[in-house]
Amino acid sequence: MFSSMGLGDDSKLVLAAIDKSLAIIEFDMTGKILTANANFCQALGYSASEIVGKHHSMFVEPDYARSSDYRQFWEKLGRGEFDAREYMRIGKGGKEIWIQASYNPVKGRSGKPYKVVKFATDITEAKMKSADDDGKITAISRAQAMIEFDLQGTILNANENFCMTLGYDLSEIKGKHHSMFVDPSYARSGDYKAFWDRLRSGEFVAEEFKRIGKGGKEVWIQASYNPILDQKGRVMKVVKFATDITGRVSAVHQIGAGLQHLAEGDLEQRITQPFIPSLDQLRLDFNNSIEKLQSAMQRVGENTSAIRSASDEIRTAADDLSRRTEQQAASVEETAAAVEEVTASVKESASRAEEAGALVSRTKASAEKSGAVVREAVSAMEAIEESSRKIGNIIGMIDEIAFQTNLLALNAGVEAARAGEAGKGFAVVAQEVRELAQRSANAAKEIKTLINTSSQQVKNGSELVGETGKALEVIVAEVQEVNANVMAIVDAVREQSTTLSEINQAVTEVDKGTQQNAAMVEESTAASHGLAQEAQSLAELLAQFKLGGTISQATSRPAPVAAGDARATQDKVAKAIKSFPTRGNAAVKADDWEEF
Repeated sequence: MFSSMGLGDDSKLVLAAIDKSLAIIEFDMTGKILTANANFCQALGYSASEIVGKHHSMFVEPDYARSSDYRQFWEKLGRGEFDAREYMRIGKGGKEIWIQASYNPVKGRSGKPYKVVKFATDITEAKMKSADDDGKITAISRAQAMIEFDLQGTILNANENFCMTLGYDLSEIKGKHHSMFVDPSYARSGDYKAFWDRLRSGEFVAEEFKRIGKGGKEVWIQASYNPILDQKGRVMKVVKFATDITGRVSAVHQIGAGLQHLAEGDLEQRITQPFIPSLDQLRLDFNNSIEKLQSAMQRVGENTSAIRSASDEIRTAADDLSRRTEQQAASVEETAAAVEEVTASVKESASRAEEAGALVSRTKASAEKSGAVVREAVSAMEAIEESSRKIGNIIGMIDEIAFQTNLLALNAGVEAARAGEAGKGFAVVAQEVRELAQRSANAAKEIKTLINTSSQQVKNGSELVGETGKALEVIVAEVQEVNANVMAIVDAVREQSTTLSEINQAVTEVDKGTQQNAAMVEESTAASHGLAQEAQSLAELLAQFKLGGTISQATSRPAPVAAGDARATQDKVAKAIKSFPTRGNAAVKADDWEEF
C-alpha cells in the first residue's frame, strides 16, 4: 500500500486530505487556540488572525464557559481522554453553529498530552432540519395518538396519547398485534388482511376507523397509517397518527338520531347527554331549534284548528250562497226572458198600432174621397134618370114613327093591291116595310119597358147612393174618432216601448251583474272547498308530529269535502252562466269580470 513512499510522507498526504474535507483546529492543554484551518474559520465566520491565541471559550455560551461542565470537559481532555459528539458553538456575530466533532488529545513521547486537535464537520443545516423534524414529531406526539407497528402488525411502540385514548398502558399492548384493537370478525376477514397488504406494499391509508379499547370501549379515530421507508426505499415499519374523534362521532350519531326522531315527527325529544366542549353548542342549538320548532308547530296546530273551523263556516256559507245565486240566476234568466218577450211584443204592438194609425188615416181619406165620389154618383144618377126620361121620350117618338110607317105600309099595300100585277113588287116591299115597322114598334116598346125599368132602378140607385153618402159621412166622422183614438194608442204604446226598452236594459245589467256574481261565487265556492281541503290536509300533516301539550281543536270535525259535491255545485252554476249569453246582452266578458 505504501510501496512507493515512506510512512511519514503517507501521513502528511492523509492529513492534507483531511484538512481539505474537515474543519481542524488545535489547542494547547489550557484551551488556547494554536491554529485553525480554512474550513474551521469559514464555518465559524472568523479569520485565523481573529482567533489564534484566544481561548476556546469564545466559541461557547458564557454561562457554559463558567460552568463546572466546561471545566470538567477540559480536565477530561487533559487526562488524554477524547470527546466526540455534537456540539453547539457560537460563531462570529453570535451565530449558532452545530458541529459533529471529536476533541483528540495528542500525546508526546512521554505519554502526556501536549495539545488537542479537533476534527469537525458543520452539521448546522442537518441539525436544524433534525430539530425541526423532531419538533414536528414532538408536536404531533403531544397533539395526536401515535403508535408504531412492524410489517406483521406487531406493536413496537405507542405514545401516551394513544394509550390514554384506548385505555391501556404501554406494557399491555407492546409486542401484541394490532388486531386487538378491532372487532374479532373484522380481524378474521379478507378486508383486514388486504388492509395490511396495502400497508406492506407502501400504500398510505387514511380515514375514520372504529377501534375497540380496553374493556370493549368503542373508540372512533381519524387516523393515517404511514409506511416508513428505509434508505433503499423498502417499507420497514408503519407509523399511525390518530386523533380521537369519539366525541365528534358520538355527537354526530346523537344528532343523527335526533334528526331521525324529527323525521318521524317527534318534537318532544331532546339531547340531554353533553357533547365534547367544542360541539356542545351544537347540541344546545339543536335542542333550542327543536324547542322553537315545537312551539311554532303548536301555534300552527292551534291556527290550523281555527282555520279548519273558519274554512268550514266559509264552505257552508259559500255553498248556501252558491245555491241562492243559482236560484237568483235562474230567476233573473226567466225575468230577462219574460221582459225581452214583453218588450218584443210591445214593440210589435207599437209597430202594428202605427200601421193601424196609418191605415185609419188612409181609411179616413178614402172615406172622405168616397163621400165625394158618392155625391158625384148621386149627381150622375140624377143625370142618368134625366137621360132615361129623354130616351123614353125619344122611344115614344120612335114608336109613333113606327106606327105611322106601319100605317103608310098598310096604305101602300092597299094601293099595290089596287094596282094588280103591276103593284105586286111594291106590295112585297110595302109588306117588308110594314114588318120592319112592326119590329121597330116592338123594339121601341121593349126599349121603353127597359128604359122605364132602368129609370126605376136608377131612381132606386140614386136613393141608395144618397143613403150611402149619408152613411159614408157617418163613417168619416167615426173614422176620425177612431183615428184620434188609434193615434193616442200609438203614442201610449210608443211610450210603453221606450219604457220597456229601458226596463230591458236595466234587467240586462242586472243579468250581467248576476252572471258576474255567479262567476265570482263559483270561484269563491271552489276556493272555499279548496281551503277546507287544505286545512284538513294541514291538520292531517300536523297529526304526524308529537308536539306535546294540548292543542285546542274545533268542536266539530268538518266533514271531508267530496270532490263530486263541489264539482256538482260548480257545474250547476256554470250551467246557469252558460245560458245567460243567449239573453240580451248578458254575456260576460273577461274585461267585464276584471272590472267587477
